[in-house]
Amino acid sequence: MAKRQNKLEIVEEFINIAYEQIKARYSEDAGIKNVLMFLIERGLVDPISLRDFMVLNDFHKILKDNEGHITYTFMDLSIKYDISDRTAQNIVYKKRKKFRAKSNIR
Repeated sequence: MAKRQNKLEIVEEFINIAYEQIKARYSEDAGIKNVLMFLIERGLVDPISLRDFMVLNDFHKILKDNEGHITYTFMDLSIKYDISDRTAQNIVYKKRKKFRAKSNIR
């Protein structure tokens, strides 16, 4: 069964609640790093999703460093993130679309 996206109203309510809790903890001047740390500490950022985002983020940089050798790139990703080559390939080829806004908010 496919995951359903969150309604915009629910997303806006979550933002307001999180904002109040972040403001109470870090003050009115909380930076983006404080916000991200708050979300990660609360378990709102799935560790696997965080890892997948980082793999996608590093993919093009490592590919460029490897002069376009895709096999070496997947090997480097698998070593850095302690995953198999196949898992790195699945993240790059199949999970990339998951990180777009239209996949998460309707």
